[in-house]
Amino acid sequence: MKFFITLNIPTKNNMSHQITAEHPAKSLQEFQDALHQEDFIMVEEFQRQTYGDLVSEGKLLISHRHIGKVRVYEPR
Repeated sequence: MKFFITLNIPTKNNMSHQITAEHPAKSLQEFQDALHQEDFIMVEEFQRQTYGDLVSEGKLLISHRHIGKVRVYEPR
């Protein structure tokens, strides 16, 4: 399942650092449970291309301590 994650880490322009990531969790509750099991969680990061499609950028480890908000990703 894909999730839209807002991280509490600084950026160069003081904007929110947000990523779209895929994880094997089948719900937001399962993703929350996974976050509580490890210090870092492995996800596959996706970037939006100029024509709107999401393209994989590969695996990424995220510290659960820096996650500020998570919602299920809904394509627009």
